[in-house]
Order: sequence, then structure tokens, then C-alpha cells
Amino acid sequence: MSLEKDDGAVEKLMEEGKKKMDNTSDKYDELNKMELSDHVEKAYAGMGKEELMKYANSPFWVRLRWLLFITFWLSWFAMMFGALFIIFLTPKCFSTSKYGSLQWYQKSPVYIINAASLVSQNGLDEKIEYMQKLGVKNVVLTSVLQADGDEVIDFMNVNISLGNENSMKNLVKNLKNKDMKVMLKLVPNYSSSKNLMFERSVLEETLYKDFYIWNSGYSDGVHHYPINNWLSVTGGSAWSWNEVRKEFYLHQFSAEYPDFNFRNKDVVYYFEEVFKHWLDIGIDGLYLDKVQYLFEDKDFKNDTIITASNETKNYDSFSHKATSNLPETIELLSNWGNLIRNNSGVLIVSDLDSNDIKGINMVHSSVKLPSDFTGEQLFNAILPKATTSWSSWEWVCTDKPNCWKNETIDAFNILGSLLPGMPFINADSKLFENNKIPNITLIQSTLQELRSMPTVEFGSFNAKLLNNDTVFAFDRVMSGSESLLFAWNLSKNVTVLNLNAFDGIPTEVNLSLCTETACSILPPPKSKVDSNQLNLAGESAVVLKF
Repeated sequence: MSLEKDDGAVEKLMEEGKKKMDNTSDKYDELNKMELSDHVEKAYAGMGKEELMKYANSPFWVRLRWLLFITFWLSWFAMMFGALFIIFLTPKCFSTSKYGSLQWYQKSPVYIINAASLVSQNGLDEKIEYMQKLGVKNVVLTSVLQADGDEVIDFMNVNISLGNENSMKNLVKNLKNKDMKVMLKLVPNYSSSKNLMFERSVLEETLYKDFYIWNSGYSDGVHHYPINNWLSVTGGSAWSWNEVRKEFYLHQFSAEYPDFNFRNKDVVYYFEEVFKHWLDIGIDGLYLDKVQYLFEDKDFKNDTIITASNETKNYDSFSHKATSNLPETIELLSNWGNLIRNNSGVLIVSDLDSNDIKGINMVHSSVKLPSDFTGEQLFNAILPKATTSWSSWEWVCTDKPNCWKNETIDAFNILGSLLPGMPFINADSKLFENNKIPNITLIQSTLQELRSMPTVEFGSFNAKLLNNDTVFAFDRVMSGSESLLFAWNLSKNVTVLNLNAFDGIPTEVNLSLCTETACSILPPPKSKVDSNQLNLAGESAVVLKF
């Protein structure tokens, strides 16, 4: 009974406690609401219109707005006029030459040098440095093939003077490490009569029987005579009798150089292997010389006499249409060019009638002049090449080798360096003799500087004959860059030049370069001279800048 009363009292106490807790909770809620409401702030509505206009019309803010407005437009106009100034006054940037995009073999002088002069003794690095100072980046190596003198005995092997194939690879590698391109010069027309292939052809071995051009000719029972009137370039008949084979063999040069028969596919294949062999060694291309004589008339027709005297022993008395520049030559060279290109090389050939042959990278032709050439002869020899293409320049005397004096050779070197194109330079046979490195001459160093000018690659070309055709002159002009003028007095006497025949040349010009005799009567190079009254010594040349 007492337990039930106790239970009721407990329940009553629990109910009263719960009510007190509920009341306390309500009081806390009300208190929190009151505290939160005290912290609520009204949002800032900003200045009113009247107040804003009051500040906006303040003299300070009015002046500031006008200052910023004027500054903005002055800056804008300054930038616009600055851009126009740069556009109109900055020299035009040429991405390509007027002759098209120039390749590596067209940009640098081509330096033709006997490979033995580089590898003999020591100092290869110094020799390469010498060539670099000349501005040379393209080197053509000669006398690389195994030979007896100039007679090639083996087209696949290295000349003993160079060591062995590894020596040749090292030479090529060293040149290329100095940022030079390396080409190999060879004459594919003929071999030495001591070549094993010719000896086998003499014996009529099956594979080599028709490797060379043979013909029985005709006989009167006592003497043997060639089938036609073909002459050798070096003089005499182009046919020689072989007593072993009892036939004539063809040689368009000396009798020690029998001509290959390129109508024989085995011969063509052999030279394809020769080219691939040297490209595998590391050379960048091939320079094939005398290629105009690769084919002859297959029916052995006589050459036509073209002189009135009917001279039958003089090579120049014949047309040579049966022995040079035949259509088959173009086709063969085109195929060779494609083969070499597919093996990452370039092909340069010499002295063809056509300059545009598919597959061939360049046709090089020398300028041939007599020892006492005139201004008109020089002008007529240069103008067709200089105005039609990016040409190559090499000067050959038709009278005899080395017929010109040193100052004439200097003038030719200057001329070839400044004409549109690149010069072919034949290194002196005694260069690096006794392992001596020659000094760079003033002409050589100045020419390197001049050739680096954009005017040489991009400038216009305009040639004239002055002073009764005794002075050959031309200018190279490029807008926004220094221009050049070359003048060569071909007479033996001092002449006074007035160069105002060239458009745009100022009265006062800079003397950049002169040959020895010209320098003797002129101020030193880099001096100012009068273009309207320039004294130029006989048989001398100058280069002017303006």
C-alpha cells in the first residue's frame, strides 16, 4: 500500500520538473530572439541623387575626368601613329629571294679543294677555320677516288693519299661538325685505261665487253681508220686503236681516259652503286663534271663542220651535236638526281645546255672569256645569267690556264661574290703547302662582310657599260638597306667616272673595297668619295656603298 503511494508521488514530481524545464526553454528562446534582433543592422542604401550630383559637379572631379579623357585619346593616337611609323619606315622583311627560296647549296660560296691538302700532316681544325673566315660553308672535295694522277682506277675506293675509307669518314665528319656541307666531285664519263674494268673489256669478258665504246672502224688492208670524224676535246682523233682487242675505243678526252658506254644498263647500275656508296660515307651531295659528254650518237654519225675553212683537226671547227648534250644525257641525269635525292643528297652538274632539269639541284656553268676580254664581252657573258636565275660564277680563260694577272683575278673574285648567285672558288693547288695557314687578305674578309648583307640576296641588279664601254659597272639596290655599286675599268688608263647614270646614287658614297691599283690613287677604304668624279685606275675595280 505504501509502495503505490510512493509511485504516485514520484510521477507527480517528474511532471512538475518537466513543466519547469519547458518554461526555462521558452525563456531562453525569447532571450535569444531579443539578442539577435539587437544585432540586425539595416543595409546601406548609398548616396541619393542630389548628394551624388553634388560630388560629381565638384571642380576637382570635373578636372580629373577631363584629364583622364584627354590622356586616353592622346595615348591612343600616339600608339596608332607609332604603329604607322614602324610599318612605313622599317625595312621590308623578305622571306624569300626573288629567285625563290634559296637552299643551303645556293647560299655560301662553293669551295673546291683537293682533299689531300686537308688531311696531309696536321692542323685540320686550323685549315677548316681558314675556310670559315672566307665565308665558306659548302666544300667540294676533289681527288678522293683511287687514281694514278688524274686517272681514276677505282670509283669505290679512297685515294691512297687520304689513307683509307675510315680516314675519309673522319674528314667528312670533321667538316660537318664545323657546320660545313661536303660534296664529292667526280667525272663519270670515263675511267683510267688502267682501270680493271677497262682491262676486262679489252679481253672481252662477258660482263665488261660493252662497258666501254668500241668500234672496229675500217681498214685498207694496211692501216686501220676510225668510223667517223669525232675529235677529242684535248686534240686529235677521239678514237684509239687497241691492238689486243683489234678495235678502236672512244675517248672524248685523252687516250688514257676511255669513255664508258652509258647505253649499257650495267654501267648505269654500277654508277648508281658508286653514288650510294659515297652518300653512305656521309657526303651531302655530288658534283658531276663534264656530263655533257656522257652520250654520243648511237649510229656514230659524223660531226658537222661549222667553219668556212673546213678545218678538220680543230675541235672548235665542229658542232659536236653528235658527241655532246644529247637528249639521253638529260634523262640519265634526271634519274641520277632522283636517286641521290632519295638518299638525302643533292646533285650539281656542270656545263649543260639546259638549266632546268627535273631531279638536278643545280647546273653550274663557267663564264669563258679570252685573256684580253672587252667590257662588251664581259657584259654579254654576265647579263643573261644574272637576270634570269640565281646563278653560279666561275671564270675561265679560253686562251690558256692562268692567263690573267693577280689583280684581274681579284676583280673576278669580287665580281662573282656580288652578282646574284654564289661563286665557285677553286683553291690554289699550293694552299696549305708545308702545313702553312695563309693570312686572310683584306679583299677576302671584306667580301665575307659584303656577302652577308641582305642586298646581295634580295637586292635588284642593274648593269651598265660606261666611258665608251671601257668600264663595266652594276648596282645592287634594296630599299631599307645599304646598296652596293661595283665598277671595273678594263682599259689600261686612268678614267674619271660619273656614276649618276645609276638611279638614286648620292653624290657622296663610301669606298668599301678596291683592288691594288685602284687603292693606290684613292683614299683608304671606308672613306667618302665623289660618285660624280671618281678616279679609277686602269685595269682595277672598286666597290662602293650608299
